[in-house]
Amino acid sequence: MKILPMVLTAIALIWATGLAACGYRDLNRDMDAYTPPAMIQQAQAPVPPVTSEPDAFEAEKATIARLRDRWEKGVESKALPAGNSAISTEIIAAADDDARTLDLLRPRFSLQTVQALILLRNPSVESATHRFRAALEGFDQVTQLDEILRQYSAFTEAVMPGVGPMQGMDAIQMKFPFPGVTALKGQVAEKNVEAEKHALDLVRRDIVAQGSKAYWNLLYIHRAQRITRDTLEQLNHLESVATTRYGAGKTSYQDVVKIRIGREKLEEQLATLKEQRVNLETELLALMDIQPGISLGWPDTPTPDLSLPKLASLYPLALENRQELNRMRAMLGKMERMVEMAETMIQPAFTQNYSLFTDEAVLQAGSAGMKPTFATTVSPARGKGLPRNAWFGTRDTYLRETRRKLDALKADLANAEARTRVMVRMGWFELDRARRERSLYKDRLLELSQTSLDVSTRAYESGGVSFADVISSYTGWLDVNLSSQRRNSDVGVARAELRRRVGAPLP
Repeated sequence: MKILPMVLTAIALIWATGLAACGYRDLNRDMDAYTPPAMIQQAQAPVPPVTSEPDAFEAEKATIARLRDRWEKGVESKALPAGNSAISTEIIAAADDDARTLDLLRPRFSLQTVQALILLRNPSVESATHRFRAALEGFDQVTQLDEILRQYSAFTEAVMPGVGPMQGMDAIQMKFPFPGVTALKGQVAEKNVEAEKHALDLVRRDIVAQGSKAYWNLLYIHRAQRITRDTLEQLNHLESVATTRYGAGKTSYQDVVKIRIGREKLEEQLATLKEQRVNLETELLALMDIQPGISLGWPDTPTPDLSLPKLASLYPLALENRQELNRMRAMLGKMERMVEMAETMIQPAFTQNYSLFTDEAVLQAGSAGMKPTFATTVSPARGKGLPRNAWFGTRDTYLRETRRKLDALKADLANAEARTRVMVRMGWFELDRARRERSLYKDRLLELSQTSLDVSTRAYESGGVSFADVISSYTGWLDVNLSSQRRNSDVGVARAELRRRVGAPLP
């Protein structure tokens, strides 16, 4: 009897559920088919495309990467500092091997070959190149810390530690305002690289100048040896003439003795020249990082460039290109940007602590609120309405010290520019004097001394002049010849020194 009511109840529930489901489906269908009256319908406005602003920090990173690529291409250049020509591939290939390098220095070698080999093999140039490459790594260090801070800021935006006061300090942008400071850091790194590049050019310039001077001095030694040997041969001929005349009773034995004394002096002078040649060859080998004790060939550039640049054009050229001045300018620019960066870090923006948390995923209301929307307390030490940020210039004493050093560096730069003008003037004077003296000896005195020697020798053989006149003619001819060759090499030495002082090829 109890089973029948239960069955009837179940049937009633099933029937009611079906009716409800049918009613919900009908209601849902009616809602989907519903359209508002025409009087309240509005045209749908077009949705503007979502555009995002470019990341300024990434743009600064790309700029820094381009700067590094530009400086890296500069260090790979094979241009000779002594001119506009490039080092030949033959010399570049031979510079890696000592034997092939020595083959280029025998039997004759040019000034350009010496300069190229010094640039490719000198240890000081290699050391300066490594320091320059080390400075290039500063570009990668510029954005490394900033990138870590960006990642940390993004990570801590939605962190809910669950214990302790869930309120952060001031926004990270207050201490590291991207991308402005990043740009300043990139400029500081670039100025540091620029200073090292000028230091590298300075080493190259001085090494090339030292090698050029050794080359011209070696040329003089070779020619002085040849002239001394020629004079010895003439003295031997004169000694035979004096001995013949002494046997005939036409001269005294003192003449023979004086000739032998002069010959002994020349032989000793020839030995001295030989050792000086070894010294200069050793200097060139040391500049090329080759062991000493190896004999080199003859310099193959007998005459230096005899042109004299205008002094007025050298002053601006030196002030623009001298490596010491450019290095000081780079350090000056680096310090200026560091001061600017320090001012940016020390002096915070104007704020009352109301907008330090503009970009954090936090709950600001309700029971789970992590911090209030605005400041709710006032520090008794500061008082109502006073700025809560640190007072401007709390560490300004360090900036004042740096600014004073910056002013001192500017004064040093002005002093260096003034000394550069003096150095250029003195270098130009040395070149001008060497040219004039070379012309004097080569074009006038050398011919006169040769004529005097020939006349005196023939007259002495015939008994027309005294022995004192003859030996004086030989001594004068030797001095004029040696002085002529010395002035010829002095022109090359003076030109190399003037180019070193200017810091660029002479016009």
